[in-house]
Amino acid sequence: MEENNQNQCIPYNCLSNPEEVLLDGERISTGNSSIDISLSLVQFLVSNFVPGGGFLVGLIDFVWGIVGPSQWDAFLVQIEQLINERIAEFARNAAIANLEGLGNNFNIYVEAFKEWEEDPNNPATRTRVIDRFRILDGLLERDIPSFRISGFEVPLLSVYAQAANLHLAILRDSVIFGERWGLTTINVNENYNRLIRHIDEYADHCANTYNRGLNNLPKSTYQDWITYNRLRRDLTLTVLDIAAFFPNYDNRRYPIQPVGQLTREVYTDPLINFNPQLQSVAQLPTFNVMESSAIRNPHLFDILNNLTIFTDWFSVGRNFYWGGHRVISSLIGGGNITSPIYGREANQEPPRSFTFNGPVFRTLSNPTLRLLQQPWPAPPFNLRGVEGVEFSTPTNSFTYRGRGTVDSLTELPPEDNSVPPREGYSHRLCHATFVQRSGTPFLTTGVVFSWTHRSATLTNTIDPERINQIPLVKGFRVWGGTSVITGPGFTGGDILRRNTFGDFVSLQVNINSPITQRYRLRFRYASSRDARVIVLTGAASTGVGGQVSVNMPLQKTMEIGENLTSRTFRYTDFSNPFSFRANPDIIGISEQPLFGAGSISSGELYIDKIEIILADATFEAESDLERAQKAVNALFTSSNQIGLKTDVTDYHIDQVSNLVDCLSDEFCLDEKQELSEKVKHAKRLSDERNLLQDPNFRGINRQPDRGWRGSTDITIQGGDDVFKENYVTLPGTVDECYPTYLYQKIDESKLKAYTRYELRGYIEDSQDLEIYLIRYNAKHEIVNVPGTGSLWPLSAQSPIGKCGEPNRCAPHLEWNPDLDCSCRDGEKCAHHSHHFTLDIDVGCTDLNEDLGVWVIFKIKTQDGHARLGNLEFLEEKPLLGEALARVKRAEKKWRDKREKLQLETNIVYKEAKESVDALFVNSQYDRLQVDTNIAMIHAADKRVHRIREAYLPELSVIPGVNAAIFEELEGRIFTAYSLYDARNVIKNGDFNNGLLCWNVKGHVDVEEQNNHRSVLVIPEWEAEVSQEVRVCPGRGYILRVTAYKEGYGEGCVTIHEIEDNTDELKFSNCVEEEVYPNNTVTCNNYTGTQEEYEGTYTSRNQGYDEAYGNNPSVPADYASVYEEKSYTDGRRENPCESNRGYGDYTPLPAGYVTKDLEYFPETDKVWIEIGETEGTFIVDSVELLLMEE
Repeated sequence: MEENNQNQCIPYNCLSNPEEVLLDGERISTGNSSIDISLSLVQFLVSNFVPGGGFLVGLIDFVWGIVGPSQWDAFLVQIEQLINERIAEFARNAAIANLEGLGNNFNIYVEAFKEWEEDPNNPATRTRVIDRFRILDGLLERDIPSFRISGFEVPLLSVYAQAANLHLAILRDSVIFGERWGLTTINVNENYNRLIRHIDEYADHCANTYNRGLNNLPKSTYQDWITYNRLRRDLTLTVLDIAAFFPNYDNRRYPIQPVGQLTREVYTDPLINFNPQLQSVAQLPTFNVMESSAIRNPHLFDILNNLTIFTDWFSVGRNFYWGGHRVISSLIGGGNITSPIYGREANQEPPRSFTFNGPVFRTLSNPTLRLLQQPWPAPPFNLRGVEGVEFSTPTNSFTYRGRGTVDSLTELPPEDNSVPPREGYSHRLCHATFVQRSGTPFLTTGVVFSWTHRSATLTNTIDPERINQIPLVKGFRVWGGTSVITGPGFTGGDILRRNTFGDFVSLQVNINSPITQRYRLRFRYASSRDARVIVLTGAASTGVGGQVSVNMPLQKTMEIGENLTSRTFRYTDFSNPFSFRANPDIIGISEQPLFGAGSISSGELYIDKIEIILADATFEAESDLERAQKAVNALFTSSNQIGLKTDVTDYHIDQVSNLVDCLSDEFCLDEKQELSEKVKHAKRLSDERNLLQDPNFRGINRQPDRGWRGSTDITIQGGDDVFKENYVTLPGTVDECYPTYLYQKIDESKLKAYTRYELRGYIEDSQDLEIYLIRYNAKHEIVNVPGTGSLWPLSAQSPIGKCGEPNRCAPHLEWNPDLDCSCRDGEKCAHHSHHFTLDIDVGCTDLNEDLGVWVIFKIKTQDGHARLGNLEFLEEKPLLGEALARVKRAEKKWRDKREKLQLETNIVYKEAKESVDALFVNSQYDRLQVDTNIAMIHAADKRVHRIREAYLPELSVIPGVNAAIFEELEGRIFTAYSLYDARNVIKNGDFNNGLLCWNVKGHVDVEEQNNHRSVLVIPEWEAEVSQEVRVCPGRGYILRVTAYKEGYGEGCVTIHEIEDNTDELKFSNCVEEEVYPNNTVTCNNYTGTQEEYEGTYTSRNQGYDEAYGNNPSVPADYASVYEEKSYTDGRRENPCESNRGYGDYTPLPAGYVTKDLEYFPETDKVWIEIGETEGTFIVDSVELLLMEE
């Protein structure tokens, strides 16, 4: 076998563009692509939407004056290549000719318009501009349908958007200037009606065709996803971004310049070194994995602040690469949001933390593919990773390990090429996700960058000279019942949806004018119910309080269940004038039923944006001080502040701290400092009695055996009006077998014997939140807390801090410790308090056993969610009387059941270990037995999974009492699979990767049978499947085949060399005796022979059928041993455990036979050929195993 003694690094070049070159860090473009042109147009629409000659000249400068037939053809080719669909020649020629004609006529129209602007009272100039408008308008009405010819709508879509934009521009001209040209009022109104109709028509066609184009693409492999994402990105840049500005052409709605923003995200190609012409997708993530791992769920608009990168390495060759990362971002007006760890928190090098003091507009990355030689005969290990990235901001650059050549500007070019990219960039980095796949012998990791358009400003600043469009996803808080959903395509980003009446969203605005100015606002919305919207200014982020500034009705625009279209979105009228109360200020928006509508809330409300246009204090210091002093003194058990009251929660201490912080420095600075020291002392006492590690959520999954562990979709968010410290947000899940979870173990060393402990905290809002405390049994509660914000009433707000910090000076504290949860033991209830408590009793403690107490928070429904913080686990009281007797009884029952489990486990473990050991030659587990086949490994794996209590049924990621022995055997099963794969010289012999590595003649199929088992099906006698295999001359091999023959004829698996030395295995379902090499089987005694075959493995694994059957040594009604009888229903076996491990391996149906022969090659190559004479031949696996010397 040929060996390569050096590690190879394959350079990354599959994304390189011959039209792009790098020179001293700047990007030089040698041509105008459709994306370049579209980005320049969007920049123009953002900043120069004022009608007139200047606007028309801009359209010429950016599009219609520079694009000729070759460029229009490039618009079409760009999409054709992605969807692998070419426009018919007649349609292509007609489209390009029509575009060229429209461009020529538009130039003539602009000349006439400029002449009229210079001499508006001249009848000749008025007549000429009217004539040229009518000619161009007629051509557009005629030609735009040619850009949506049936069957070619997708590749024509980008030119459709350009033509539609041009048509709306000239229609707006006729509405604004028509009467001055000499058009009648009727003519102007007719043109306006056509303008409004076409705005909806053009926007809907763009969105619908975009979705249809994506839906028609294949969605299976990694390369499918690359094509899908490129089409999604390119159509967003060239179509949807332009369509988002179509409503701004309504000049009667926008008589002055609107300020539009694009909040959507686009994703550049994954940083994975892959050449589809030379390499297989088998080592890369599938389409579904890419879509779920790389693409973020809809979310509020966030701003990238910090990126911390963890470096990993592969031991062979000491190759370092980007192994994982964490993102810290912020919402406008909100605190920091820390993402979960993407990838792995590796520590081969110190983490690289980059705090970007400005937008990252460019990345230069170095994704590599290294072929790492492993000890012979193992194949080279393929390591794909990112070995360096340079991040560029307008004033600085940040480098992780090194600068690469994969330039993000290739995919997201600048919007202005007349200046350096640091000035003319179009997008800024928003987030980074991570994808990976591992196997034998490869590891693929890659980073995916997401980007936002620079038009989405980093503050919601109100410009008094313009109509300010603020997408509601730029808020900093949505409330329970409100969700961020994917936009319909024509809104420029995601939108908000609410199913029930209640608080909608809070957002922060900055006022670029005196605070005394008055403003008006309106909404762009769609709704399937009549409702009323309430807008509070000066509101706290808790969603209540502040001044009601706007109270307006919302009329129904659509039916329940109707799809969102541009026609279903409407605008409210501008509200009555109002004033902001601070700068910045908080706007709170809520939806209420119309007067007289009662509580009927069927239907949904969707809000795209709020639009604000310019229209033509505090409590007494002494009262605040007195209230703060009472609140601080009430924290302690005595006046000397030695101890805290038992019922004083950590959350309450934070609220008292807020009360003290809001005291006036001017009137009571000394008293404020004294009270502040007392509150700090109370906070320290609260921390000392709290047995939880990291109660303030500094991180999740930071240490493997300490602190909080949780699923990756949990986010840690900084303090706000509700929480002073960090809190966590738990989203819903689409699969209850993969819940959102957060857990921590209280160590046995922290617990006292025969003591009751209490878990408590504050829940801002939740639905279907399950809380568990587990020791001898599971204490369980399902918590639903309405998202109504703070429990306490709020007074009018004072201005928030000068640095934009959350406003905590609004709440009027009226704390009642008696308000608490009223439901227990699994009841599903709505709480009348946001505080929750759950207690558990501890009996005898044993440091060696280290049973401890598990604290678990879990959500397993799609609509579930929770925001919670200020968690505490503290000693409540010693157990006495009945409570003491009850815990002793529970402890005894637990120990009895545990002893029974131990006896049963010993039996199951012995049988499983014997099955596993029988796979190997020795106790080092480094060599398999000669006759070990894949069926035996599956059967042994099945026996291992009969071990009970390997994981807690409440949360299967937490190890149970038998975790150690289960993982010990499961590790050996993994070793067996690895050794088996290394021993079989036939590649993809089990057809799990389809027909990869096999040569095919004729028609054959690979089908999934019996739940994820792949088999080769040869349905025709002329079909053949073969593979060339390298072997060692003079060594012996065993050819082993498991197959099944249907119908007449024979199925044959042949092994041969170039000229001679041929042998074969034959399979038949005949009625006469046949003889096979090394396997004499007659059809009449087929069943008996099959049983005899299975019996040959009795001393080890009994083959598929027996090994996957029931184990008579384990009772069928066996149940978990942790629980008391009263908690049996809550501690039953986890129904999701059936999906673990062996669940994917099911026995073959009756009729399959395994045959083998010995073969001694004389050359270094043999051929394996599979065929049949008639009927159908089904092959489960083909193995060619090297005999041991």
